[in-house]
Amino acid sequence: MIAPEPGEGINRQTSWQTLLRNNLLVSMLIFACLQVWRPYFFLTDDNLTGGFPLFTEIGNHLLHGQSPFVSDYLFGGNYDLLRDPTFFGWHPVYLLVSLLAGTPFRLAMVDVDAFIMIMLATAGFVILAHYLRREMSLKLTDGWLMFYCMSFSYSMIVMTTGASWMAFLGNQSAMPWLALGILQKTWRRGIGLVTLFSLHHILGGHLAPLVSSSIFFSFFAGGISLYQKSTRPLAVWLGGYALAVLILLPLLVPLIHGFYASSRSQGVILEDMQANNIPALFFPTSLFCGMALWIFHPGELPHTTYILALGSCAAAWCLIPALVSRAKWRGLEMVCLGLMVFVAILIIRPLWITKLMVHLPLFKSMRWPFRELLQFQFFLHLFLLIRPPGLTIRTQRRIAVFSATVLVVPLFLFVYPPTFNHMQLDRKLLLTGELDSYWNRVRPLLKPTDRVAVLIPWKLYEDDRFQKPYSLLASFNYSALARVTNAAGYSPTVPKDQRYTKTNPGYYFGAYTPEQRSALLEERPDLKFLTLESLEPMKITLSSRDEPAIDLTPYLPTQKTAP
Repeated sequence: MIAPEPGEGINRQTSWQTLLRNNLLVSMLIFACLQVWRPYFFLTDDNLTGGFPLFTEIGNHLLHGQSPFVSDYLFGGNYDLLRDPTFFGWHPVYLLVSLLAGTPFRLAMVDVDAFIMIMLATAGFVILAHYLRREMSLKLTDGWLMFYCMSFSYSMIVMTTGASWMAFLGNQSAMPWLALGILQKTWRRGIGLVTLFSLHHILGGHLAPLVSSSIFFSFFAGGISLYQKSTRPLAVWLGGYALAVLILLPLLVPLIHGFYASSRSQGVILEDMQANNIPALFFPTSLFCGMALWIFHPGELPHTTYILALGSCAAAWCLIPALVSRAKWRGLEMVCLGLMVFVAILIIRPLWITKLMVHLPLFKSMRWPFRELLQFQFFLHLFLLIRPPGLTIRTQRRIAVFSATVLVVPLFLFVYPPTFNHMQLDRKLLLTGELDSYWNRVRPLLKPTDRVAVLIPWKLYEDDRFQKPYSLLASFNYSALARVTNAAGYSPTVPKDQRYTKTNPGYYFGAYTPEQRSALLEERPDLKFLTLESLEPMKITLSSRDEPAIDLTPYLPTQKTAP
């Protein structure tokens, strides 16, 4: 895949159709390899505990001719999803793929979503690269173009298998298309592209990177306008984006209203925001050696090891030849480099930036700085694409091979994909069918009108917190899979007026501590309780205020599957 030195043997007759076909085929091959390595590769962490149950419920609603914008099982039922930004993802592709919920291929929903978005990211980068190669007379071979394209398309593996939602790929796949629109020389094509992919960005993306991307692309368009001494790029960006927002206003109004009615809108405390930054030394380590160094930190907390891999991409080390190049700097290169530095500072998030954020609306609610990695990765790959490299041809090839090796080889040494919360038990229960069998036996013990609340003792949670039987308890959003109505759910942005209980869950994933039982019964006397009594042996009970507890041990999965 590594081609000769840019400038030697370049085939300028290569059509964009041929480039697109070849890159898509290679991208499909890489995706297939991920699936062979670990079937349902992206079905992990939040994609498993939050996104998959939600897509299942949305698909079932669509198949039965019901509104997909209401959840029957989260936060007491009849929950308005349009008002919760965490669940905002009404892209036509998502709705279409959710129809797999009623087929034998339902477990593939998340990976089909990922496949479509990665192919869209690949297509966008190829067409953007082809356009820039022609317009800027770049001495870039097809092989190097493919290398940078594959590096960009799969740079989000850690983010999308780790602590994130699949919607991050919606943000990533929009970026090359938005840049292409901004760089167009005609108003109609530019505004058309920006409008279309702003719609895609808003409907298919995650709210936090949507906000940051909107800001950074404003800077990008402004920088291009200064470089070209023309207002067209900035006007195209602002006009196309405004048009997209206007079109989606009926969907955005309830979302904004719901967000400001949630606890998250009040902001995250300073200590919490600062505790989740990426230290200054960790960021370059993550970029150049993240996946490799993760192997040497197996005993550390997942948060520490996870951030070591966040910035990894196959072309990371190619930044060195680009920076040492003595070629004359062009405006687009300087804009990209400036944005990379700016975004890197926001990712590191020094204390003064955190103190500033806690006083800004919306920004004070952004706990994690990892979302900015989406923008960093894009502007990094765009910079590599257009900046003539320095060093010798042989050295450039060796650096590219070494860079890809640092990312790829460590992947084969992991038991499962790099992720914040591996959720191995829940994956096994779902993939083996044990989860369905368990709930088919437990569900008849509940009336259709019953609401359950999940109780987990703090001591049991602290002991290997990521390997609990959450799906057997219907916590997180698993209640949608179990078809059991939960008093809570998994969302940091649930509007206060839609909460089923005034008592806030003791855990972020919608479970309560046993000490909260009396408070819950005082406000909701009819609640049923699913309680994790012990792990070894595993014991779960179902109880209520007036009835004795029922031991669910006879219904539990086999010991071979259970922890």
